[in-house]
Amino acid sequence: MRISLLITFFILPTIYSLKAQNETDALKYSQNNIFGNARFVGMSGSFGALGGEFSSLSQNPAGIGMYQNNEISLTPNFSLNNTKSYYGANHIESDKMTSNISSLGIVFSTKKESDWKRINLGLGWNKLASYEQDIRIEGINKNSSIADKLLEIAQGKTIDELDDFFSYPAFATDVIDLTNNSTDSSDQYLFDNGNYISHVISNASKLQRSRFLSSGSKNEFILSFGGSYKENIYLGATIGFPRIENYQRTYYSEDMLEDTINGLQAFDFGDELSVYGDGINIKAGAILRLAKNVKLGINLHTPTIFNIEETYSTSMTTYFNQDGAYPYNSVYGYNSYQLITPWKATISGSTIINNFILINLDYELIDYSFSKMNSEIYDFRYENEQIKEKYQQTNNVRIGTEININPFILRAGASIYGSPYKEIDQNIQNYTFGLGVDNGRYFFDIGYILTQANSKYQLYSENYINPIPIAITNHNLVMTAGIRY
Repeated sequence: MRISLLITFFILPTIYSLKAQNETDALKYSQNNIFGNARFVGMSGSFGALGGEFSSLSQNPAGIGMYQNNEISLTPNFSLNNTKSYYGANHIESDKMTSNISSLGIVFSTKKESDWKRINLGLGWNKLASYEQDIRIEGINKNSSIADKLLEIAQGKTIDELDDFFSYPAFATDVIDLTNNSTDSSDQYLFDNGNYISHVISNASKLQRSRFLSSGSKNEFILSFGGSYKENIYLGATIGFPRIENYQRTYYSEDMLEDTINGLQAFDFGDELSVYGDGINIKAGAILRLAKNVKLGINLHTPTIFNIEETYSTSMTTYFNQDGAYPYNSVYGYNSYQLITPWKATISGSTIINNFILINLDYELIDYSFSKMNSEIYDFRYENEQIKEKYQQTNNVRIGTEININPFILRAGASIYGSPYKEIDQNIQNYTFGLGVDNGRYFFDIGYILTQANSKYQLYSENYINPIPIAITNHNLVMTAGIRY
């Protein structure tokens, strides 16, 4: 269980290591964090039966029917992300500071002289997930090398059959070589038979360093509409246009601390991955007033259909005792594929106690085994089988409360997110709080968010090295300013 002072779960970004898109990408881009307005975050995103908050339109769009005035709101977010890695006796810390806009929205409310009291329209965008991360790792390894994985990929293939991004760069820079590299007068290899050796001695002492940098986010432009029927039934729908932007860079190096084959002193390996995706989904919901201070909310989200494009490249440089450096840069690769995320359904209830304590409870269902990847140029059969095999339906619970102590409004919340994995117990529990003032026309909210989590980072392959433990601490300051007119 992971506990923090933010009602959100932290998911370590999938490490782009020796493979492009896979089932972990399907999970990564299907999950959302809780971002948005400070009031929404302060109540842990528990707004399914409340409404009247722009960020809730990405959750239960029926909330737009609660608006009785036009409104504009802006929410900046400032964050400090800290990671600490534990590789043997070495503990390395790194920090990354970012600032961005968490929500920007405008709502137009039109009053009607009929049973439909209002017809409202909202547009803007909400942040759904963050991919900001900086991880540094350093340690001594006497058991394996990334060269072992590169050799495994190359083994059994002729030079022309080596892939452009891993095995051929390793061969071109002499990290790996043919067992017999004799050539003829035209420099053609005489024994190009797929038998390779590594110039790195696996059980020799070597200093391994790695740095993983990730940036970007998932944001959603929304167009919402809905209304209020006799102030007892609130209906709404949202058309969402989410966009994924994620840029990842990995730097990896090995310095040989003992003798190696052919005088190899050190080598560097790096890769870059840029991911861009545009999608569309529809959300529909209703809020029913069961009594004066009791409401019930329900909503359903269709799958998001993402069209995702990736560009990627790798580079490698070796350093030898006598011959200097041998650099190699791969070609740029391009992939495009479609990702279909799961359906999502939520039922919510809210009440007001003594006219100044508000409570809302959300119960959410989402089945991550529903995700699917498709492409015209690649068969995702294996990845889709892994999605069904590894992931499951999960239940998420969010509760939020707001206490009105004039002139201040205090907020707090909690959430429990069930594990998306069938065989890994990764339930996550979080807590948050906030403070606001609201004079009817102007409002200002602020929240401090502390997120703590433990995760693991895979350097190159679990067949050669255990994942490196990572401790994560994120500090966030969220502020919302808005005006009604």
